Amino acid sequence: MDELKKLLLTAVGAAAISMEKVEDALKELMEKGSLTVKEGKELQEELRRRRKDAQASLVEKEDLLHMMNELSFADKREVDDLKERIASLEAKLKD
Repeated sequence: MDELKKLLLTAVGAAAISMEKVEDALKELMEKGSLTVKEGKELQEELRRRRKDAQASLVEKEDLLHMMNELSFADKREVDDLKERIASLEAKLKD
């Protein structure tokens, strides 16, 4: 569970850095005249909207992870550990 949370937080950090670089590139294109100011602003607004949507999705995932922890669901590692213990106990019973 912690690994997934770390991965999600890393993705958010990478997205924030990427967004800054994209906005810088858009400004540079506008300054060079390759992109009109209107087009640049429209692209920036679209990028901000998409980032906001992605962040909302991340919050939903974090909420889901929190609910799973609250409900005490076992993660894959815990289930795999239990499977190994069961197999070991079954082997002992056969002996």
